[in-house]
Amino acid sequence: MSFKPKVLIVDDSEINRLILTDMLEDKYDLIEAGDGKEAIRLMNDHGFELSLVLLDYMMPEMDGFEVLEVMRERGWNAQLPVIMISAETGADYIHKAYDLGVYDFISRPFDASIVTHRVENMILLDARQKHLERLVAAQVQEKTRQSNMLINILSHIVEFRNEESGRHVLNVRVMTKLLLTELRAMDPTFTMDDEQIERIALASALHDVGKMSIDEKILNKPGRLTDEEFEQMKRHTIYGAQMLEKVPSYQHDELVKTAIEIARWHHERYDGKGYPDHLVGEQIPISAQVVALADVYDALTEERVYKKAFSPEQALTMILNGECGCFSQRLLRCLERARRRLKQVDFGPDPSASADPSSLSTSAPVYNEKSISNLVYERTKYAFYTSRSQEMRFEYTFSPPVLTLSMLAAHKFNLDSVIADPLDQPDLMAVLGQDNIERLCDRIRQLSWERPECELELALQENGEPHWFNFILHGIFNEEECHGYFGLIVDVHDEKVKREALERSAHHDGLTGLVNKAYAPVLIQSRLDEKTNDHFALMIIDLDNFKTANDENGHKFGDEVLQTLASRITRCIRSYDVAARIGGDEFVVFLQYHDHITPVIDRIFHSIQGEYKGYPIQTSVGVATTETCARDYDVLFETADRLLYEVKKSGKNAYRIDHLAQEE
Repeated sequence: MSFKPKVLIVDDSEINRLILTDMLEDKYDLIEAGDGKEAIRLMNDHGFELSLVLLDYMMPEMDGFEVLEVMRERGWNAQLPVIMISAETGADYIHKAYDLGVYDFISRPFDASIVTHRVENMILLDARQKHLERLVAAQVQEKTRQSNMLINILSHIVEFRNEESGRHVLNVRVMTKLLLTELRAMDPTFTMDDEQIERIALASALHDVGKMSIDEKILNKPGRLTDEEFEQMKRHTIYGAQMLEKVPSYQHDELVKTAIEIARWHHERYDGKGYPDHLVGEQIPISAQVVALADVYDALTEERVYKKAFSPEQALTMILNGECGCFSQRLLRCLERARRRLKQVDFGPDPSASADPSSLSTSAPVYNEKSISNLVYERTKYAFYTSRSQEMRFEYTFSPPVLTLSMLAAHKFNLDSVIADPLDQPDLMAVLGQDNIERLCDRIRQLSWERPECELELALQENGEPHWFNFILHGIFNEEECHGYFGLIVDVHDEKVKREALERSAHHDGLTGLVNKAYAPVLIQSRLDEKTNDHFALMIIDLDNFKTANDENGHKFGDEVLQTLASRITRCIRSYDVAARIGGDEFVVFLQYHDHITPVIDRIFHSIQGEYKGYPIQTSVGVATTETCARDYDVLFETADRLLYEVKKSGKNAYRIDHLAQEE
């Protein structure tokens, strides 16, 4: 039987209770009280089982306001929504009701449509509020895990072009928090709270985001940089701040403001000899000072393309001796005080994860009356909390095959709380979907006594729409045999959408939606490496005379021309092919072909020509193929770029293919 929310109807009129019962009994489990005192008794008995109270105002002995006073004294009004029933419409009456915690009003005579809609809306609203409130405490660990996951993704995005350790961003974050905490303990004038420290630590992940705009040859140069190259490298601080300053909608967010400070000033020196603004002493925000110190320490202790790793002791000595920058004395004291805890800045595998289970005690447990009593107590307590909790929990046993859902999970997905033979139930299958079931089964088969837990994200059907949830499963093992599993279902839809948007924004051009210049080489090279026997072509498309579009019609019109060309390019290629914007008016198209490339290029070339609001869209194109070039992105690009230049020299508005050029 499906879960029905429990509603208490409080009214001294039996006919009014009967009318409301006729309207609501199909959807709700109804209980009734004929006066205020009985209502208080029923609220006390049923507690959190109640989802809503419909409360009459005019009643003998104890009226509706007196009931509300008792509810407020006992703290029930914060957990139990109340809709007042009354024909009274005076402002004083309504204000007093709201002051006492009433959520809404229903007037007599009753309108069935209004009553059912208001009751349904109030229960749904309250259920969502309670769900969020209870998840706050229960999901602290989950939120931390998701934050770390985002930081891991971010470290990959920022560093995938830079041959540094992928742990650098994580190490800097942990060290930043460690140093700030040490500073607060050491210096009574430093009064930063935990929230501020956590914000700076999180923002530190973006300290090198500007390196995405630095030439990869400079980033990964194994030797010493030339003066010109170093000047280019130094500009990553400015680029990073500018990137963050242009993030829409979040400019007043404290996290973004802190990230901008860190990105711009984490290479400033306390003596004023840093860059880019040559700030001196405490002109440098403390956030940037601490991240700078953490950045230097981790850079010294990690191996880079241009150096070997120093030991922690060597790194500490070099910093304290002023060999690696200039920092405030109080931060250096913090670093010295924290030296014993610096070894905690390590993201290697948890040693406990690889512990040999055979080394654990295998002696049979000794049961006595006290241990049995404790076991019964724990099971009773668990059953009590589960029945009243708003968490989405589940348990599945193999023999017999039964799936048990918590009340909230059953209600959310409109399923029964207990489902026998779940794989044969169409309603459950419609929520899960066959692909998700196969993914779940694959992951479950990997569980073992040594590694009984796993997590995976699945898009389930909620009200006919896909919604992302995180499944956390724990297998129930008796030595090597699994008897079932239990776990939690956590709503991660908003975090998933934000994460995908972050990844997409890092890989795609903001104006056209095509792959961006930084990601195009990585994606194209992966396709080349993936299919070593297929033919591929790389086109470089340049929009002829584009400067006139901006000069004569403005930059907004120029942007529209670029978007139009990008749209035409996208319509000409397949989903497997790659289209990228690599410059102001230059595009790359990477496509697979079988026998003859010329008809394909000719079709694309003529399809993208035309007009936009009277402006002629004409292009020059250079094409390199793997038939005549090495299967290397740089080689293909250089060849196509040379052919494009030849086209532009000979009059533009044409294309040139490498094998045709050789035949000529």
